[in-house]
Amino acid sequence: GRIAAAQFLRNLVAAVPYAIHTVLTDNGIQFADLPKNRNGPTARWRGHPCDRTCWRHGIDHRLTKPNHPWTNGQVERMNRTLKEATVRRFHYE
Repeated sequence: GRIAAAQFLRNLVAAVPYAIHTVLTDNGIQFADLPKNRNGPTARWRGHPCDRTCWRHGIDHRLTKPNHPWTNGQVERMNRTLKEATVRRFHYE
């Protein structure tokens, strides 16, 4: 859920040897508040755990546009590229 996603991001920041500048996620409740709660009167102080984690580490958290599944395809392709580069770097060098 929400806490697990934020903890994963904290673990990732601690584990990788480079700075993470941007995180692109879908609009799932693990990554973002419901749209109706994002701009409400308490949104400024409450914040989603993923947003707070990104803020603490200077990461720009971007959300995909709803009903635009091709954006997720771009994310999947980037994940594949990162995985290939990481596996190649740590297992074959």
